Amino acid sequence: MKPLTCEMCGSTNILKQDGVFVCQSCGTKYSVEEAKKMMVEGVVNIEGKVKIDQSDKVPNLLSLAQNAIDSLNVDEAESYVKRILEIDCDNAQAWFIKMKAIGLSSSIDNLRVTEIISAGKKAIEKSNGELEIDVYGFYITVLNVNLQSFTEQLQNTGALKQIYELNCISNPFKASELTADSDEIFAFIMSQYELLLSLRYVIPDDKVAHEELSCLVGFAAKNWINFTQAVNARFNVFKSNLNEESVTEFRAILNRIKQGLPSGNLDTFNEEHISNPSSGPCYVATAVYGSYDCPEVWTLRRFRDYTLAETWYGRAFIRTYYAVSPTLVKWVGNTAIFKRICLALLDGLVRKLQVNGVESTPYKDRIFK
Repeated sequence: MKPLTCEMCGSTNILKQDGVFVCQSCGTKYSVEEAKKMMVEGVVNIEGKVKIDQSDKVPNLLSLAQNAIDSLNVDEAESYVKRILEIDCDNAQAWFIKMKAIGLSSSIDNLRVTEIISAGKKAIEKSNGELEIDVYGFYITVLNVNLQSFTEQLQNTGALKQIYELNCISNPFKASELTADSDEIFAFIMSQYELLLSLRYVIPDDKVAHEELSCLVGFAAKNWINFTQAVNARFNVFKSNLNEESVTEFRAILNRIKQGLPSGNLDTFNEEHISNPSSGPCYVATAVYGSYDCPEVWTLRRFRDYTLAETWYGRAFIRTYYAVSPTLVKWVGNTAIFKRICLALLDGLVRKLQVNGVESTPYKDRIFK
């Protein structure tokens, strides 16, 4: 620091008067800022961190980030958001855009659910709750998009059916097991869906009744039913079904998704839409009698649903039946000897059941709850 020296006359006799510095020799006046600059000599060492105020750049960066996300330029949006948060880590809108960018860049093999939820929580916190419904709406949108993607993946069974046919030729009694073991897509999706559902579970139930959210959550319930049916369809490729425990779990998840929905919405997404594992074609009986809907098969279906399905060993028999009978029917179902032998056995069973009071009237498969 050098002494304050008048630039006009070189005098160091400078005094502060009325808020300014005045040279006593020549009368030249200097402002406080000018006086400070005059006293600085060489390099000034400052200890600690110096924060340069760049807050004036934030509005423009936000605009650029929003335009990028609207154009689905995810990487560009994330780049702008990163710069904003370096300037202002409390910027709620930046956190909201970051959440969107993460969600839009997620994929079936990298859902990034934890990151989406984390950024969303920041957006809610920094906005003092103003962005809450928008954040929750985005959570459910991501859930819906991925559930639909999961469903489409599961429904794409063409190649898998060909594998099953080949396995039937090489080893008919292990065809289902071998086909299931080769289904990597199914195994992967089943490992991911619980993570995806956390996007719904993190939303408080008392927020779901909001007009915008209830519509999205209702759509999620519908998508969950479709997803469950697609899972069952996938099992059908293996000539199997969801077991009873899985159906119970899937129905419980549906009810968890629906929690908080207005009562008027609930009937549309009934848990009965999630199919029962024991319900399905009676393969052998249908092959023998030629129809799934005829008096003999109605009797057998009642026996299956109200007698066999009531005990653990009966349910075990049902699962074994559905695993084995499709292959059996495929190989010998159209032969005369098969139909003759099975017809005699089934006719005897049907008569006995009807004598014991099992009806033969039209029947709709029981839905297990």
